Amino acid sequence: MNRPRLFRNGRLFDGVNFIDHTDLRVDAAGKQIELGTGLPVRPEEEVVDLNQRWLIPGLVDCHVHFREPGLVRKEGYATGSLGALHGGVTTVLEIQNNPPLLTSAKLLQRKLQSLQGVSRVDYGCYGNLIEESLAELPAMAPWTPAVKCFLGCSTGLSGISDEGVIRRLFAAAAAAGLKIVAHCEDDGLMEQAKAQLKGEEARRHDLRRPRIAEVESIRQALRIANEVGASLHVFHLSTAEGAGLVVGAAGRGQAATGTTAPHYLLWDAEQAAKRPENRLKVNPSIKYQEDQQGLASMVAQGSLQGVGTDHAPHPMEEKARVYEKAPSGFPSIDLLLPLTFAVHDRHSIALESCLAAVTRLPADEFGLVDKGRLAPGADADLVILDPTAKRQVEEKALPSKAKWSPYHGLRLRGFPEQVFLRGQRVFADCRALGPPRGRSLFGP
Repeated sequence: MNRPRLFRNGRLFDGVNFIDHTDLRVDAAGKQIELGTGLPVRPEEEVVDLNQRWLIPGLVDCHVHFREPGLVRKEGYATGSLGALHGGVTTVLEIQNNPPLLTSAKLLQRKLQSLQGVSRVDYGCYGNLIEESLAELPAMAPWTPAVKCFLGCSTGLSGISDEGVIRRLFAAAAAAGLKIVAHCEDDGLMEQAKAQLKGEEARRHDLRRPRIAEVESIRQALRIANEVGASLHVFHLSTAEGAGLVVGAAGRGQAATGTTAPHYLLWDAEQAAKRPENRLKVNPSIKYQEDQQGLASMVAQGSLQGVGTDHAPHPMEEKARVYEKAPSGFPSIDLLLPLTFAVHDRHSIALESCLAAVTRLPADEFGLVDKGRLAPGADADLVILDPTAKRQVEEKALPSKAKWSPYHGLRLRGFPEQVFLRGQRVFADCRALGPPRGRSLFGP
């Protein structure tokens, strides 16, 4: 059991709004039990004096790849979850995009149980929506927040282009009551684009994976999901037009939602092309200024359901290969909170909207009612930070196993000073405290 704590003398963000002159009481079971002004100190409580710092909910990263089991040499939960704490993240939802894929309830249960005593943050794992998992979907439902379908090829997995197959997969997920989370890019359109490129243009990732590939794939996925009654969430939206299709469908009453990623809000295609060692090669590709601005506007409006990192590390010796042989993806969970401040600073978006996109919104989207908020009854997943303190990103010092970052050298603000998981102090002074305490968030 934890020691009860009273947090006071700071500024709180509850997942929607900032609240001042408010204290937060946490019980020994790791639950928030009271918010109020001038709460009296109880004899058994430790008083945490915030000294005008901020107290916010632990972040929820709804899109990560930790590659365990199968490719732990690239990450794994031991280092990935430590990186999460460094980025202010206390909950991750993870996708297995390397063998063994999670195609049955037995495999999901085995993975969730295997991470006890390994993960330093709470976790859930998406199932894989492929032909082999169709018969298993009803049994998988209690063990997962959603099932992932790759409509476009990406590192480690090929895409699904046959409309009949997509329809069958989507209909089966709908029948099982499972939300679909999708990578939307059209393989055929990407092949056409690649065939037309020569010379230096053939090594431009934004030209090989163009806007139209995402937009048309989203259009098709929305149409099929609507026809079969499936709930569709589009991950890592990279184009303003594609995101607009999702928002428009939702406005017409369809069960359609989406999230973007920090790199689509902070970099553009020209910058990505100039970065050495394929550091910003990622799928979908990073697009253009107008896409960045359009996506930022939707984050500001709360039209999207969050911002997830798509943390997908590879060793530098693999990323530094020639373009055609370099894998897509990069580490970023270590920096989610400071990157959230960077999005605010870049686009002048209300900080409430930026923070909601990494706390309350993704928690609500994936049914995590005890996460991403300051409220009585919620888990005491908390982050203390000084929003004015800046630090230069040193890639070798980041916890991720990759030991490199596309954000190396940037001066960012908003790094976590302390992190609490269910009331237990688990991170302070840039290091983990105590044994891994992460728990699975799914199961019957």
